Parts: sequence; structure tokens; C-alpha cells
Amino acid sequence: MADRFDVAVIGAGIAGLAAARALAQAGRRVLVLERGTPWGEASAAAAGMLAPQIEAHADDGLLPLGLAARDRYSTLADEFAAEGFDIGHAARGILHVAFDEARESELKARHDAQRALGLDAAWLSGPALRRLHGVAGNARGALLAPRDGSVDSVALGRAMLAGASAAGVVLVNEEVCEIMSRGGRVTGVSGAVTSYAADRVVLAAGAWAGTIAGVPRGIPVEPVRGQMAAMPWPDGERESVLYCDDGYLVPRGGEALVGSTMEHVGFEKGTTDDGLERLRGAAKKLLPALDGVPFARTWSGLRPMTPDGLPILGFDPDLEGLIYATGHGRNGILLGPLTGEIVRDLVVRGKTAWDIAGYAIARFI
Repeated sequence: MADRFDVAVIGAGIAGLAAARALAQAGRRVLVLERGTPWGEASAAAAGMLAPQIEAHADDGLLPLGLAARDRYSTLADEFAAEGFDIGHAARGILHVAFDEARESELKARHDAQRALGLDAAWLSGPALRRLHGVAGNARGALLAPRDGSVDSVALGRAMLAGASAAGVVLVNEEVCEIMSRGGRVTGVSGAVTSYAADRVVLAAGAWAGTIAGVPRGIPVEPVRGQMAAMPWPDGERESVLYCDDGYLVPRGGEALVGSTMEHVGFEKGTTDDGLERLRGAAKKLLPALDGVPFARTWSGLRPMTPDGLPILGFDPDLEGLIYATGHGRNGILLGPLTGEIVRDLVVRGKTAWDIAGYAIARFI
């Protein structure tokens, strides 16, 4: 048995690293175990949209947490800048473009509902949209969420890893096989090579959360493949995040990141001709100037999706010391840093000020 840790975190995606960093800054001795490359799975593949208003309805259970997570990024960007890292945070707004009457009606209703909640939202008519952006001429209008935006997920991963290491987190490149327990309480984790003693275990293994033994119940997290591509951002076109039913465009470093498919193919990664053709169609639909522009590169990632699309956060009701921080689906980059702070609160204080009751594992029991 290796040295004892206060907390063992399984998974070095953004959520896992954020939890480890926050816990170490709070004085805890933290171990992170990662089966692959740190932040190298869904976190690295993400386009980095921060889009709680664009992707959620006014009565969506994720909206309050998503808004808080988005607004936390301004402070987080400053914190990392002080440490020498630029995470590419840009609150330039996101446009959800409607291309048919039904979607136009639905987005106008969403705009009205968000305004009724006191949220910053605007409706751009088709002509106004075309004056500001080079979107297709058949666009009927768009919902604008001015405070939504994006972050460079790759730069964020590097910053989180460096911040965790600087805080004293121990990172081990080893697959976790089992969460160990005795008498209804966790005692540590068993890796492929070594066992590690820990008083708390944070399960932040993303799409692989359900593959680890020793959890009291099955974890309903499924890998969902998302194919992505990059192409040059059109010269002279305003850099804005554009979103529609078929996909989205996110500007990053002179490129347009194009995403994303949603494919239930198990743990199979990689790109396909059909998937990339769908991305080409989405790019052309949003910005006709991208028609015929070749992809500079393509990739894919596996999102950890739950049946209801909400993350799994909080204590396990039966195994003391086990904390869930997984199943973030399409919102891993958005929610990851705030998830880390919630985990810190649970470990340090035994509770959090955030209302996470709706994200408990108990909803699947």
C-alpha cells in the first residue's frame, strides 16, 4: 500500500483537475490517477463553448448552475493570468441561428422567457443578423446571449494541470481498477500497479466512470462520440460563436472549430466520412464563406452522457467518502471549474452552498 492521501481523484479531466487544485489549495493532500493523458479525452477535444443560455431552456434544471459556472470564468481567467497562463476566455456572446419558422418561434419564446428571468438576451432579425455577420441568407434571425462565450479548452487543461501541480497535487499515470472500502466507507483505490489509501475518493472519470469496480451501484454514464474539425476563420468575418441545430462554429486562434456529432458508438473514437460531411454542412450553413474550405485537422472525443443530460454530483448515499463528479456530457468545460469548487466544499465542510440535490446519484436508484 502506497502513502495515504486525504483525497484520491479518479480522472484528470477539467473537473478532476479543478477538484484536485481546489482541494490542495485548501490544504488537503491530493492524489490524481489518470489512465491516459491528463485532460486528454473529452476535455481536450471540446470546442470550449460556455453556453448556458444558448443550450438550456428557462426551466432547465442545469441553467442556474450553468450561469454561475459561466460567470466564474472571468475571475478564473484572472487567476490563471496571474500564474502566467492565458486560457483564451472570451465573453463575446453566442448566436443561436434559426433557419426555419418553427425554430424561429421557439427561440423567440426562449428569448422572452430568459428576459423574464432577468437574463441578458436579445433577438436579432434576419436582416440585422446579416448586417453583422456573414451567415446564410436564409437565416430568419438569432437568439443572442451576450454573456455566453468560449474558452480555449487546451489552454485551460494546461493551466489546470500546472495549477494542480503547483499546489502540491500528486499525479500518477495509472488506471484505477477498483474503489476499495471497508465497513461502508472508502479506504482508497486499487490501481493496475499500486493501491493507494485515501479518506475520500472523487469519481471524475468521465465516460469511463462506469467501468470502475467497487461502486455500490451501476453508474448510468454512456460515452457519446463527438467528431470535430478545424478550418481557417474567414478573412474579414467578425469572430463570433455561431450555433444552429446542425452544429456550431467557435473561433480560436485564427481557426473555426466546427462541431459536433452525437454518436452512440461505445468507446470507439475516430472520425468518419459521414460525420465530417455533416460538419462541412453545418459550417457552410452558418458561414457560406466556408463552403469548399478544406479542414486543417479533424479529431473526436467521448462525452460522458447521463440519461437525463445532467451531471452526477455529490456524495454516494451508501458508501461514505465517495463523491461523484462525472456525467457532465456537453457541459464539461462549462461546469468543470465550478464542479471542482463544489467537491472542495463537500470534502472540507461536508456541504456546499450550491443546490446540487437535482444532480445526486439517488435520482437513478
